Amino acid sequence: MFEAVPASVSPPKSSMDVRALDRASTEELDALSFGVIAVDADGVILQYNLYESRLARLDRQAVLGRRFFQDVAPCTRGPAFEGRVKACLDGPPGGFDRFDFVYDFKFGAQEVTVELLRSAERPIVFLLVNRRRVLPPRPSIDPRTLARAQSDLAPGEAEAGVLRDELERRFVRVPAPLFAALRATLERLAPETWHVFAEEWGLSWGRHAAVDLESTALERRGKSLRELTMREVSDLVAETVSTQGWGQLTLDFAAMNEGLLFVEFARSALAEAAPPKKSSSHGASGGACHLVGGWLSGVLSHVAGKRLVTREISCVSAGAPRCTFAVTGVERREGLDVAIESGAADPASVRALLRRRAVPS
Repeated sequence: MFEAVPASVSPPKSSMDVRALDRASTEELDALSFGVIAVDADGVILQYNLYESRLARLDRQAVLGRRFFQDVAPCTRGPAFEGRVKACLDGPPGGFDRFDFVYDFKFGAQEVTVELLRSAERPIVFLLVNRRRVLPPRPSIDPRTLARAQSDLAPGEAEAGVLRDELERRFVRVPAPLFAALRATLERLAPETWHVFAEEWGLSWGRHAAVDLESTALERRGKSLRELTMREVSDLVAETVSTQGWGQLTLDFAAMNEGLLFVEFARSALAEAAPPKKSSSHGASGGACHLVGGWLSGVLSHVAGKRLVTREISCVSAGAPRCTFAVTGVERREGLDVAIESGAADPASVRALLRRRAVPS
């Protein structure tokens, strides 16, 4: 439905169809790589997408139903922001406005470009928020006008058993055997198709992770992921995997000119928790890390700006020394699957079989 744009680039007026926004599901809004907030005539927040939630460090549940200008972002009160939203609401359906602004949070400031789109069907305005630069807190700003933090909107979370990281993202500590138990259950109930479920779950998780990585890239480098070099992206992804305890991830760019990326995964928590399983194929049915493969597809598709597919070509649970994945464009999925089913279990054999397949007979 939408064509997502880089987080650092404001979408031109013609790139967003307000009718599509009116009909968009939560999942479709969450797939966008810029913030989306929908407010009604009273400034009450009706929609708040994943990107905005992560970059503002606020849970969606904490802001929906609250007044944006008074309760969530007092820094936006006044003619420079609130006044323009009200003017857009008073204007014709499909009305449009664009302006630059600086959000002031307790954790720092964010230079943004805001686009306002008046709904074609309802008395609401969509705020499209593109981050351009992240700055330290501005000491000249009145603390009373700072945008609210998660702890302001939902106090006492720690006492209620809620854990958050340094970016206010909620997390849950779980032992690796939980995923082994899930895999065993799925293998018993759906032995031929469980890997499809795991890959889709991982894909959704990877899309969420890509937004978190955008936040990290803006915080540390002042750039979106697509503005970083592949080596810089690789370092961020590897750090995320290691910090969260999944293992050690390494990206191999040697075959990038062939449209292939290989990912090695040492000490995979999923693979080591899975029971050993020998298989004639290291592909769709033989490995244990389909969840991680889906995650890689979600993250790397976001970075590349196009749909990528990931296949595990060797797995610790099937006797390999480490888990290895091949990543390529969706148009080459069939060729990659055939290569794996033909016995390709390392980067060299995958590359050789794909080259052979590409040569006309």
